Amino acid sequence: MRDTISIKGARQHNLKNIDLELPRNKLIVITGLSGSGKSTLAFDTIYAEGQRRYVESLSAYARQFLGLMDKPDVDSIEGLSPAISIEQKSTSKNPRSTVGTVTEIYDYLRLLFARIGTHHCPKCGSSIHPQSPENIASLIMSEKGKTLIFLAPILRGIKGTHEQLFEDLKKQGYTKIRVDQKIYDSETIREELKLVRYEKHWIEAVIDTVQILDEERSRINEAVEQALHVGKGTMIVIDAEKSDGQKKRELERFEDETMYSTFGACPNHPEIVFESLEPRMFSFNSPFGACPTCHGLGEIVEVTADKVIPNPNLSIMDGALTVYGKMDLSWRAQQLSMVGKKHGFDIFTPIKDFTEQQINVLLYGDHEPINGNWSNGANMHMHEGWEGVIPQTMRLYRQTESDWRKQDIEKFMTARACNTCNGKRLQPVVLAVQIMGKSIIDVTDLSIEEAVEFFKKLPSQLNQKEMTIATQVLKEISQRLVFLNNVGLGYLSLSRAAKTLSGGEAQRIRLATQIGSNLMGVLYILDEPSIGLHQRDNSKLINTLYHLRDLGNTLIVVEHDEDTMRHADYIVDMGPGAGVHGGHIVAEGSPQEVMANPRSLTGRYLSGNCKIEVPTQRRFPIDYITVKGAEENNLKQVDVQLPLGVLCGVTGVSGSGKSTLMNMTVIPALRQIFGEKTDKIGKHSEIKVPGLVQNVIVIDQDPIGRTPRSNPATYTKLFDEIRRIFASTKEAKARGYKEGRFSFNVKGGRCETCQGDGVLRIEMNFLPDVYVQCSDCKGKRYNKETLSVLYKGKNIADVLDMTVEEAAKFFENTPKVSRRLQTLLDVGLGYIKLGQSSTTLSGGESQRIKITRELSKHKSGHVVYMLDEPTTGLHFDDTKRLINVLNRLVDNDNTVYIIEHNLDVIKSCDYLIDLGPEGGAAGGRILAQGTPEALTQIKNSYTGMFLEKILNCKPKQTSMAVT
Repeated sequence: MRDTISIKGARQHNLKNIDLELPRNKLIVITGLSGSGKSTLAFDTIYAEGQRRYVESLSAYARQFLGLMDKPDVDSIEGLSPAISIEQKSTSKNPRSTVGTVTEIYDYLRLLFARIGTHHCPKCGSSIHPQSPENIASLIMSEKGKTLIFLAPILRGIKGTHEQLFEDLKKQGYTKIRVDQKIYDSETIREELKLVRYEKHWIEAVIDTVQILDEERSRINEAVEQALHVGKGTMIVIDAEKSDGQKKRELERFEDETMYSTFGACPNHPEIVFESLEPRMFSFNSPFGACPTCHGLGEIVEVTADKVIPNPNLSIMDGALTVYGKMDLSWRAQQLSMVGKKHGFDIFTPIKDFTEQQINVLLYGDHEPINGNWSNGANMHMHEGWEGVIPQTMRLYRQTESDWRKQDIEKFMTARACNTCNGKRLQPVVLAVQIMGKSIIDVTDLSIEEAVEFFKKLPSQLNQKEMTIATQVLKEISQRLVFLNNVGLGYLSLSRAAKTLSGGEAQRIRLATQIGSNLMGVLYILDEPSIGLHQRDNSKLINTLYHLRDLGNTLIVVEHDEDTMRHADYIVDMGPGAGVHGGHIVAEGSPQEVMANPRSLTGRYLSGNCKIEVPTQRRFPIDYITVKGAEENNLKQVDVQLPLGVLCGVTGVSGSGKSTLMNMTVIPALRQIFGEKTDKIGKHSEIKVPGLVQNVIVIDQDPIGRTPRSNPATYTKLFDEIRRIFASTKEAKARGYKEGRFSFNVKGGRCETCQGDGVLRIEMNFLPDVYVQCSDCKGKRYNKETLSVLYKGKNIADVLDMTVEEAAKFFENTPKVSRRLQTLLDVGLGYIKLGQSSTTLSGGESQRIKITRELSKHKSGHVVYMLDEPTTGLHFDDTKRLINVLNRLVDNDNTVYIIEHNLDVIKSCDYLIDLGPEGGAAGGRILAQGTPEALTQIKNSYTGMFLEKILNCKPKQTSMAVT
């Protein structure tokens, strides 16, 4: 078997016909500048070829479901193993997905609770003990003198017509059958009753009808035993006088009926029935276990008054009702005017002047008929009254099939915890099942670190029978928890919604899952698994990678983290530059060999010959945003002063509360203050913002556009200036061309064959879609007339095909364009093309383009910028550039808050706010506020501990840390 992966002639994207030999069964790090070709080599070449070969081995029928990947532009790759890609992407957007369900731990928990869990009464908490048929008969005998009907449940809440079941029950000798609370003769039921196939139905066999007398004791005993046998441990007793006529209520027991079960009963609440435990009862995705009110989501989403009327200073006509917006004298305004006349308010009066009763009518309706006249004099009759803004909007939300319409209404909705289950997703009877005093939701609410300890102690609390049942299940649960803990996710809870996980967290969950699979001989390709991980937890991640390697696997990791590179078996350094200047192998070998290679920029940073210097002076805050009583998620009544006029880092171990404080509390609160629509604001008692703050802008790594038509030129407004330049040429003026002529998004100047895309898509059934160059415009997007207009010998398509570097030289005498292009050069994006599709840009590239748009604006100052881990995907040298541009934003009288784990960024900040000391429940406190030097004095700060090792010189200006 080969001991290397041999790559010959790789030319995918910007790779320059490279040859490479990678050792198998080793931890290999591919590094280099952003845009140098790392991901192209790892994912678009090596992984793509491994995946393609696997899929090609399948039948044509199977291939149509898997989506064949294009063959990468490479001469040959030999020595490939089956490839698994573990990338940075969210695990699921489904609100029902949690860390527990994604890792399958919750499936094992459901099995565990179903097999060894003990029933408790959901009302009083009493332990539940099984009822014997004799006990049930004795309870029934206390109903002396009544005539009772004994029923055996056959089906409960099952859809269908059930005609065959009626025939079977008749053959078994049952003369009476109760269906949906009405009793029928089994001989005539098929003629009398036609059930709706798609509705749920409740069906019971009538066992006997007996008057409760002492002399009927033996008959009653027999009826109980037979009912329990047929009903599989459950039976129902009803009063014969009240046997018909009640309306069925889904998922509830019916009034005037008593259920008995051999699975247990509470002596204080005999009406509560406990059934045999099954795993599906513990699933919030199943109607057998899910809370009937929220259907297992744990929350109710509804339109709320504060979202419908955010500004009570406005009148209805001026747009106080945001669901309607600013109104003219439309039929809706006339309706509201009629409602107002009846209840004494005017649609031109500010809402703040309405009485509480009037606001209540406006929002929730008046169901008495309302009569009046339309503006044209015709009679208007609202026979059912006014529905109310909130009920009407909720009805439209439920009825519409348009995703766009739903998203539009969701802006006016707020999620709150379900009142029935208190956010716990399951039915009360299920939540009352316990192991070691905890329900299944109590266990999933533990952090993974706490859950590891819980399951360590559990075996000592079980008897021999329980241990025999649970041994294998406990082993599976414990192994998975340990793997998650070992990749630095100990602060997460199993109940954490999967949609709230960062890309790094989701990737490490998948990594832990792969370790649990114990596969051998696999090629794993990972994309920056250290993202979001504090330096303290790096050793855990590296040990996990070693473990995966030692199973007999090859790991290729695209990574910039210094610790990971130093612990790699082999490093491939890409470069020397980015884009067209990259695509070469600059250095390869062990970390020591790369450090000794003078051509390797990475090697120079690792050896210390290049480094990001500690600033010689730090800025002082000019004022503070004051936050008091922040207590969202794990925050512990946090009081914090956020400095203004500085570069401020928010630090702490993963899960310590950084994102909760900034992204869920401070930033949404600021957005609301500045009149922007925002998501839920984290719990806090007070926030004070000085008047000098003018705006808040979040610069994230989301794509700058959702379609291929969006590109760096359009996003940075460069294209507006470029189109003006072309429209001002003599040729354009002579032909009457305006700026719109040079847009590929509108008719007129674009090629109509491809509608400005430059390519045509051809569907290939079970092969991937093929994109071919448009034959009319030859990929240039514009028609011939538009392309004939030249500026300095270049047409508009030629300009879009230029790199930023080329365009900077071309437009060097055009200040408005060159200034914007210079900012793109300053952030290290000289290699990208002006017309490059936004969908091909990495998250880091998108974020830096957003920064350049802010830098390009005329100096206004006093803006608060928020960045969350902007060093994702950045090399040491890219990080150096990033720090420089962030300092430029601060020098323009702005404030930059940055959540970061990168020590080079942290040491470069003017001010730090450190949270901790741990993640999850053990975090959520402010450990220190002050300069990086002051933070090193805080004993329980992990960030301070690592900073102390790298801060060699102290700036002249420092401030004391506040603990």
